[in-house]
Amino acid sequence: MRLRAALLVSVLGTMTGTAHAAPSGHAAPWGDSSVLPRTRSPAVVGQDTKGRKADPTRSTSSWTRATLRSPFADGRRRMARTHLPAPFGHMLLPGEKFRFDVNFAGNPAGLAEAEIVAGEPDPRSAPTLQILGRARTSGVVSLLATVTDEIRSVIDAETGAAVHSVNVLHYDGFAPKYKHRVTDQRYEGRGQVRIVDTKDDKEKRKLKVVPVDTFDPMSAMAWVRTLPFEKGVRYKAHVIDGTTLMRVEIEAKGRGAPAHLPGITRALELGPNDIVELEGKLTRVDGHDQPIPGKKAYAIRAWVSGDERRIPLVMESDMWVGAIRLELSAYDPPPRPTRDASPRATKSTPTTERP
Repeated sequence: MRLRAALLVSVLGTMTGTAHAAPSGHAAPWGDSSVLPRTRSPAVVGQDTKGRKADPTRSTSSWTRATLRSPFADGRRRMARTHLPAPFGHMLLPGEKFRFDVNFAGNPAGLAEAEIVAGEPDPRSAPTLQILGRARTSGVVSLLATVTDEIRSVIDAETGAAVHSVNVLHYDGFAPKYKHRVTDQRYEGRGQVRIVDTKDDKEKRKLKVVPVDTFDPMSAMAWVRTLPFEKGVRYKAHVIDGTTLMRVEIEAKGRGAPAHLPGITRALELGPNDIVELEGKLTRVDGHDQPIPGKKAYAIRAWVSGDERRIPLVMESDMWVGAIRLELSAYDPPPRPTRDASPRATKSTPTTERP
């Protein structure tokens, strides 16, 4: 076996060396009249090593030239070009807490909470923040099943990029496919995420190549809060919900309030002219940002305070289970910085005062 492997490596090495050395238009020594394509990948399509325009079909013949002459402008699919979102991690303040009442089809359906906490210091990595989310069903929905949903999202404290996310979903009662699900997402830099999805006792591992502006659910909502909210401007990013890649499109519609405002808006000293309306769409896409045929796009609406606090007041969506509405019921501002805070801590945490 070792002798056979050595012979195979020797032959392949000879073939590779001959393919690189064969001049344009000359036949290979084993009788094929075509010039073999190079085994190494080109740097950029349509350019040579010096950055000048080049035609790869000029140095080929026979079937190789026919393969390179594709009827399309570029016959090879590539990752869609996206821009990195502007850094926003420094705008998130540890200590903020939100509580929402969840309504489904006009009926009380549960409670949802979110909290921003400081990340655990690690000298081997950049500073991080954690966004904790919890939700549970109540009311009429609990007659069918009690659902608890917990998520812990670790993001970069400067850029806001997702680092690690763990989502635990548990059904108690009627469960269509599974009763316990744990989804672990580890973002290996921009553009790649390793997912371990465990449903009951069945585990699946995936390595997904995604656009560079991909967030997890919690960091995506934090990103929306930090947008400039310029009227008529559309913002785009991507999010992985479980194992599903979705494109998020948000557009600011200007100042305006929903028909029914939560009662807490008075305590927050917010009027109809202090609220910004947002509209968006969630589209399920593949790794090349192309919509998946047969999958519905879901509309989302949100109303956020237009001041520097950017407090989410109302969120609506026609998601998979129907129309869902979240209304803010409680808000805890971040603690004000103390006088004895170190200069480094004061720099990393903005000193914005909250009412």
